[in-house]
Amino acid sequence: MRNFKLILEYDGSAFRGWQVQGRGVNPRWGHAPLRGERTVQGELEKTLAKVFKQDIFVLASGRTDSGVHAGAQVASFKAETRMTPAQIQKALNASLPPDMAVLEAKNVGVHFHARYSAKRKTYRYTVLNRDHRSAFWRDRAYFYPHQLDLPAMRRAAKHLVGEHDFKSFEAHDPLRAQRDTVRTVKALTVIREGDFIHIEVTANGFLYKMVRNMVGTLLAVGRGRMKPAQVRALLKAKNRQVAPETAPAHGLCLMSVIY
Repeated sequence: MRNFKLILEYDGSAFRGWQVQGRGVNPRWGHAPLRGERTVQGELEKTLAKVFKQDIFVLASGRTDSGVHAGAQVASFKAETRMTPAQIQKALNASLPPDMAVLEAKNVGVHFHARYSAKRKTYRYTVLNRDHRSAFWRDRAYFYPHQLDLPAMRRAAKHLVGEHDFKSFEAHDPLRAQRDTVRTVKALTVIREGDFIHIEVTANGFLYKMVRNMVGTLLAVGRGRMKPAQVRALLKAKNRQVAPETAPAHGLCLMSVIY
């Protein structure tokens, strides 16, 4: 049995997230996948089964939500095959739907795990900040036609860097709630490029909708609805109800995973 690592790119617009719906992470639940729910994992496993003529279970570095994109999602799987990584990549790209692509395939050690071997991940959130919307960027960037104070947003971002309890930035979901909500944000930048504002965050791990909740807070600061220093109070509160609203999914993209 060989262990393979894939680097995937996908447009999340037409997917109900990464994970096959209804399967869950605990086989004791005994749920069958819901019909008609298109997921990245489901499409990839279906294509792998076609290529290898055997059922394949795929692991991912993290479960992207419905509408979230990936420029470099990492997945791993085990299979009995003599195919080379290059042959696997070519075969998958020939059969995967057009909104998915394998950027790289390689052999990895038997103990490599796409999720648990990861050291840090980087997400980028893109905001289209001008007075008129875009047809081309409608599913890639959050159209936000309000004046923003970027220096204030950058000051607020500094309060989120480092090791903190991010409970206030975790969306409520009993199935995805974490007992340990402490994470270390390595970097958080706010950069303007023309009409676009890119908010990029690197951390050793993320809670459910953590990045989108952080973006929502930074946008609130940018509009003057709260002061940068108030971010410290949000962290201290450890209560999602006191933080601003969640930014939409379609502006978010998983950019890299480091092992």
